[in-house]
Amino acid sequence: MTNSILDVLTYMFDYIFESADYGSSSSEIDDASLKAHLSEAGFDNARIDKALLWLENIAAVQDGKTSPISASINGGIRIYTDEEKSKLDAKARGFLLFLENMGQLNATQRETIIEQVLSLGDSNISLDDLKWVVMMVLGNSQDELSETEWLESVVFLDENPTLQ
Repeated sequence: MTNSILDVLTYMFDYIFESADYGSSSSEIDDASLKAHLSEAGFDNARIDKALLWLENIAAVQDGKTSPISASINGGIRIYTDEEKSKLDAKARGFLLFLENMGQLNATQRETIIEQVLSLGDSNISLDDLKWVVMMVLGNSQDELSETEWLESVVFLDENPTLQ
């Protein structure tokens, strides 16, 4: 089965949310059972380990153990490198700018999202995949900037949205 790290992550989150919906007896799923479930679903161990490491990197930034590059400047214009532009097309970059302008994303979170996209290893990332990355990063954020319901409505909009 060919799959990306993002495929593993989205499947993992679906599984975790589904377990929470069914009132699982434990509030947390241990790594071993999660890895076993993902392996049974057809994901190879290397991708599973990379996905878990990807999540650990987000947690390290959110805990302040590491900081994304260039995250200390708010209010400036973000100039994307060629590598970043090859991963994030104009729509994706526009979406990040939209979230920043709406006050739902700060510079640190933006840089974390960009670094996490670069670490995925895919040649480029679709806008829908970027939205998942945004939700994962902001979902792990300790900042109280984003209103989850508003953000979910924007992230999971239909093709022809009407924003109010």
